[in-house]
Amino acid sequence: MKTFKFQARTKLIAGSDSVQQLGTEVNALGVNHVMVVTDKGIVAAGLLDRVIRPLHKSNITTTIFDQVEPNPTDETALIGGRRAKEEGAQAIVAVGGGSPIDAAKAIAVMAANDGPFVDYCGAGGDPWPNTPLPIIAIPTTAGTGAEVSAAGMINLPKQGRKVDIFGASILPKVAIADANLTITLPPHLTAWTGVDALSHAVEAYLCLGANPVSDAIAEGAISLVAQNIRRAYEDGSDLEARHNMLVASAMAVIAASGAAGLGVIHSLAQTLGGFYDLPHGLTIAVCFADGLAYNLPALPEKYATIARLLGVDTSKMTMEEAAKSVIPAIRQLNADLNITDTYASMKVQRDDIPQLAEYALLDGCTPTNPRPLTHEAFVELFEGGFY
Repeated sequence: MKTFKFQARTKLIAGSDSVQQLGTEVNALGVNHVMVVTDKGIVAAGLLDRVIRPLHKSNITTTIFDQVEPNPTDETALIGGRRAKEEGAQAIVAVGGGSPIDAAKAIAVMAANDGPFVDYCGAGGDPWPNTPLPIIAIPTTAGTGAEVSAAGMINLPKQGRKVDIFGASILPKVAIADANLTITLPPHLTAWTGVDALSHAVEAYLCLGANPVSDAIAEGAISLVAQNIRRAYEDGSDLEARHNMLVASAMAVIAASGAAGLGVIHSLAQTLGGFYDLPHGLTIAVCFADGLAYNLPALPEKYATIARLLGVDTSKMTMEEAAKSVIPAIRQLNADLNITDTYASMKVQRDDIPQLAEYALLDGCTPTNPRPLTHEAFVELFEGGFY
């Protein structure tokens, strides 16, 4: 009998035009001035206007901060936090993919605290003395699940790595998942973020903290992604597929958060992303199969279930055969989504492997991997990426 804890706190509102409920949700927080944190791409796509309208309709004053970069940095957190203080923002509305939402969490922290910010990185739960501003998150990609996560991934360029800030106080109070805000997402980003969602579900299912509740949610998320990711990629206007991917993305991270862990796929991908300033979803896709292969000996029965959920016909396979079929299934998914990137195309350097292995060993996802990881294991995994 396994003793476990599971808790999900974010209010999730999902459905077509659900962004229209934003003003009501902000009013429920008891505030009348919010900072909207986003990026230039969201502004250019016209999505920001669709978020601002329901706020103004509810007489909520807005300050716009659209300076978030693809891998948000500690400097962005400081600039945004200072701006929020100066403008008197009482809450944060995050609009975009994982980067704006993660940046919003860091900005919410720095709007209420003096830092230094680096002291809050990788420092355990809620290491800041003052409660951050409340956050409402509106994802425009279906993948990161940052809208229901109590962690924010921030890049420290001077150190060449990505680190988490973590705490219940930066968990968004509300997440609004409106598929209409995702239909303009380009196919390659649909692919990268969708694979990221799948990785969250799979690693939550396999991690050391997995439990019956998180397993049920993770299985549902894997199945939803398998049934919808190709549809969303091939036809961006398929609103049902877009909606299902948003729901799957949230479910996957709820499972991961409830299971208190991810694993080696994220350790590898986050290390590469931080070191070379690469898109997170892309590095996840490139590292996915190798990370799964490493963990296969630890949980073959669960791998067989994953294969079935991915749509592999396992009816005539042994359990071992079904388990092994997961790796080629992931490689085929990447191929179907035209994800053909390699270490070489991402300009990963072999000479960097010892340093990459050191950073990966320190990654927050490493301790919850189902198979123990060492510096030597990471060296072999990074070496394997060149073949």
